[in-house]
Amino acid sequence: MWITRVSIHNPVFAAMVMVALCVLGLFSYAKLGVEQMPDITFPGAWMEVRYPGASPEALEREVIKPIEEAVNSVAGVKRITSGAREGQGWMSIEFSLDADMGKAMQEVRDRVASVQGGFPRDVKQPTIQRWNNDNAQPVVEMALVSKTRSARELSLIGENAIGKRLQRVEGVARVDINGLTQREVRIDLDPARLRAYNVTPAEIAKALADANADQPVGLISDNTQDALLRVEGRVRDPRQFENLVIAKRGNLSLTL
Repeated sequence: MWITRVSIHNPVFAAMVMVALCVLGLFSYAKLGVEQMPDITFPGAWMEVRYPGASPEALEREVIKPIEEAVNSVAGVKRITSGAREGQGWMSIEFSLDADMGKAMQEVRDRVASVQGGFPRDVKQPTIQRWNNDNAQPVVEMALVSKTRSARELSLIGENAIGKRLQRVEGVARVDINGLTQREVRIDLDPARLRAYNVTPAEIAKALADANADQPVGLISDNTQDALLRVEGRVRDPRQFENLVIAKRGNLSLTL
């Protein structure tokens, strides 16, 4: 071959070429960019829809399945994975690598909007977004476990102490805290007394929502000062719930 003949007749030239290739390789290796977590855009979309109070079966039948049938015909769809739980459903849509994601996402939104009119009235607006490798998946997961502290104490420690400290760590973009135990008041209803007074659970729920709220009224101004008016109706003591008026039957006020 001509490369062999040139190298034999010109050994110095061949040696210089080899040295030049080695120097160029070392220089290129030093400039080679390497990232621990490179910015990779995956061809996929994530959808979440809420239906408060619905069972997983009802949510799948009335919401998830119509969305699947509409989205399945979008060009480039490779795989659809969906699931449902109490009051919430989700769907993961994977596209082929050569799919135009801008066009595909717009088509997915159009298909969902076309079937949204047939959803039950209480279904919330679906949330649709592209897969994001940087923000969607956690890098580190931690759990708080204790044999001596209660779940409420662990929730306060995780939310007020550990979570805030982790947010101040250099390089941390976001900290999500899940599984917190929230304080709540449980009100058990007596079916017999509900039937006797002809009161429905929906009336009680509405009365609780209307009474247990702080509402701004407005602003009063004069030449010297401004005053904010606010009606404080939030229940401070759980024992105050028993005096809450939930319905009126003639001149009789029914309390909880």
